[in-house]
Amino acid sequence: MKPRSIKIFLSQGDPSGIRTAQMSMSTILAVAFRRNQLREVRKMFPELDNPGVYILIDSDNDPLQAYIGESEGVASRLATHASNSKEGGSKEFWVETVVLISKDENLTKSHVRYVESKLLEAGLDNSRWAFPNHQKPSANAGKLPIEAQAEMDEFIEQTKVLVGILGWDVFRDLRHSTTTVAKEISESKSSSDNQNIVFNCTGKTHDAKMVVATSGECFVLKGSKARMEMAKSARDVLLRQREALIANNVLIEDGRFLVFKTDYGFKSPSGAASVVSGANVNGHTSWVLPNGQTYAEWFAKGVSEPRPE
Repeated sequence: MKPRSIKIFLSQGDPSGIRTAQMSMSTILAVAFRRNQLREVRKMFPELDNPGVYILIDSDNDPLQAYIGESEGVASRLATHASNSKEGGSKEFWVETVVLISKDENLTKSHVRYVESKLLEAGLDNSRWAFPNHQKPSANAGKLPIEAQAEMDEFIEQTKVLVGILGWDVFRDLRHSTTTVAKEISESKSSSDNQNIVFNCTGKTHDAKMVVATSGECFVLKGSKARMEMAKSARDVLLRQREALIANNVLIEDGRFLVFKTDYGFKSPSGAASVVSGANVNGHTSWVLPNGQTYAEWFAKGVSEPRPE
């Protein structure tokens, strides 16, 4: 990703209240708010009556849910979703909202249909989230001339960043970004050092490798073997996470193991180790370098080392 400058405005001074985000020199405006603030938001942002895309987020349950939609009049569509009528498309799970519109009002129905489809397609690469959309991504959604498609592709890329900066990693591609991560690590270390920054988590039931990106995200590498059966003591959250990874073909059955079909990112070493071992474990001690150093020891050493001159 290229560097970007983003301005966030807290209209109420509350980081979790009504807020906007926009990039320098961009016409895209992202507005984030809670469901019960819809009436106030409609008064503050009359431009929400224009075409745009929106994301309805369930932040109270596990797994997280995100409904991605589009409308020629976003505010009215949101009011319909907020109604108690199922005929009106009520979304009972909806807690948080992100709306994305163009400040120069140049979006059309075809534009937002194209954006909606591409965003949903991107979201499906993130197994941390569930998408209750009944309609699946379509290659024919919002057919656009090539120049308009290029503009909307940039709109989509900016949308992913803005939604992320507002607190939701809906469009974090966990399955395809590790090629860049591995290259980044390889280029930043000498070949001899590089052999020592791949962590192992091994046992009778599993055999996995992990690298840590500069962002701090922990990537279990393609081909790593995870335990087939879950431990009886495993928490429900871990069980649901493993089920989601299987459903999304990140983990596939291969003999007596579940094998990672692709490199996959986790927020913490414990999250990665728990999925691999099929039990809730401490990843700070479960992941070990070839020299016997644990993740915790490696991390502590890195923190304590003085900055280079």
